Amino acid sequence: MVAVGTSDRAVVLLDRANGQRIWHRHVPGTVAAGPLIVGAFVYVATQAVPDGRVLALRLKTGRPVWSVRTGGVSAPLALTDSSVIAATDRGPVVALDRASGEKRWERNLGRGTRAGPVVVPSGIAVATIGDTLYLLDVGTGAIRARLATPGTIVGTPATDGHRLFAGTTAGHLLTITLPDLTVLWDRPVRDAVYGATAVAGDTLYAVTERGTLWRVPLTAPERARSVALGIPATAGPTPVANGVLVAGVTGDVVLVDAATDSVRWHTRHRAPIEVAPIVNGRELYLVTGNGIVEAYR
Repeated sequence: MVAVGTSDRAVVLLDRANGQRIWHRHVPGTVAAGPLIVGAFVYVATQAVPDGRVLALRLKTGRPVWSVRTGGVSAPLALTDSSVIAATDRGPVVALDRASGEKRWERNLGRGTRAGPVVVPSGIAVATIGDTLYLLDVGTGAIRARLATPGTIVGTPATDGHRLFAGTTAGHLLTITLPDLTVLWDRPVRDAVYGATAVAGDTLYAVTERGTLWRVPLTAPERARSVALGIPATAGPTPVANGVLVAGVTGDVVLVDAATDSVRWHTRHRAPIEVAPIVNGRELYLVTGNGIVEAYR
């Protein structure tokens, strides 16, 4: 199944085999980030207007199991073994029990969040629009470390469990060690990075606002290389076995060859694509700004 959140305040569950709608459930606000399917539940958050909440829906029927007012949430949700982590638009980060919705802790970071929280073995990493990265204790929400970043992190950082890899709106790609939040290296890319970063093997991938794809070796950032695709992008890249998928706000989608940096194929849609291409096995999913979900094999 595929779960999709919409701007007209709904969550829709689709059959992955044929795209048919299984159920459609109205929720109390716009869904800005994708729902999470875990076991028998779908977790989703809504923005502040009219009512910012985190909800657990039954996967089978879409009916609410619990609904908790948290304030507006635009960032993706994150999950620990027992909690749903929501970083809100106004600053509080909230941990809710996955089964009951009971609030386990709340930590106000003073500024809102657009990037999704990242759960790592040493805690929960949260980047705020106040150009600060925090590491919170997973059990209590206490601040374990903090780091001022060169620009705002609005795309969810990638991680290998021991490091975070992030791009900033001031045009920096960062590798940050955990749990001390020390910058291991900082690679300027001369353009804003709005989408999430991705790591595959020993390489960090990022796409800038003006559509340049960067590949940065994790152990040798000075050997970074870039290819100007000319596709303005707010979504991150998707590495695959034979290259990197990049989608843009112009509706363009390209597959860039891993070895030659040439474009292997290119297609264009009529609506912007602001969500990174999703790959599951040999299936590719694209979500466009005019409410169309497409699957390719």
